Amino acid sequence: MLSEPDRSELVELNRTRLRLWCWGDPAAPPVLLVHGAYDHGRMFDELAPRVAALGFHAVAVDLRGHGDSGPVDSGMTWALHHIDLALLVGHLGAGPVGFVAHSFGAGQALGVGGAFPELVRWIVVLDGLGPPASAFALADDLGTAVRQSFDRVDRVLLGEGPREWASLEEMAARRNQNNPRLSPEWALHLARQGARRGRGGGWVWKADPLFGLGVPSHFDVAMLEVEQRSVRCPVLVLTGSEPDTWRDLTPEEEAERVGWLRARHAVVAGTGHYLHLEDPDAAMREIEGFLAEVGP
Repeated sequence: MLSEPDRSELVELNRTRLRLWCWGDPAAPPVLLVHGAYDHGRMFDELAPRVAALGFHAVAVDLRGHGDSGPVDSGMTWALHHIDLALLVGHLGAGPVGFVAHSFGAGQALGVGGAFPELVRWIVVLDGLGPPASAFALADDLGTAVRQSFDRVDRVLLGEGPREWASLEEMAARRNQNNPRLSPEWALHLARQGARRGRGGGWVWKADPLFGLGVPSHFDVAMLEVEQRSVRCPVLVLTGSEPDTWRDLTPEEEAERVGWLRARHAVVAGTGHYLHLEDPDAAMREIEGFLAEVGP
């Protein structure tokens, strides 16, 4: 069951603004919930109140370039998101925090854990061990990557802007095509919370269209390995059992990255990439068991 946040706020830091969606007692130990690429903090409307019920201050953030937060400014700068989250931990002012993070957001949480270990108590990774090696193929041809990046900038800044949709229902239907394991109710919720009116009167996704610009040139598997091997806090990795959009790692790659993190790994049966939306009960059981072992 979805729960409206108890409160929300906009925080100014690192020369941008971040939207926070909050549940639970602000004086309780904080847990940051971090969404994946092109999503937003309201994807945790079911999981966050359950985390808060465990005695935490659950804070779901819209990353820069997403939701109600500021634009990306310079394409997808991987480390810039790390700094945003590290400064956000400082803003919360309660010592090291826990993370529950999905996909791209999990990569950010792990990056903070590796670079700023004193800020992170534990991390729950929701299918977020990073792309397969094949996703970085363009990095071998920097000229092609640069040309494609300039073409994309031209389309976004000099063209007609983001695509406009006639209705939220149409956006939700497209979201279901990309993520077929999402329920229609969840797809519509994500569209309602992730869309705004466009210049032509239709609907556009809130996500900055420049997000993800030049992805292959920003990081690679070797960099991910260094970051993930640097994490020292306890880590729980949750993955689904079903093939799905963005679930591209081979079993061997998945096992290798779990090993880099020295993590506990559990599979949520019958789910795909959005395991915490598809079976939140099973996801919470795993999270609660993990916290019973490592402490709050």
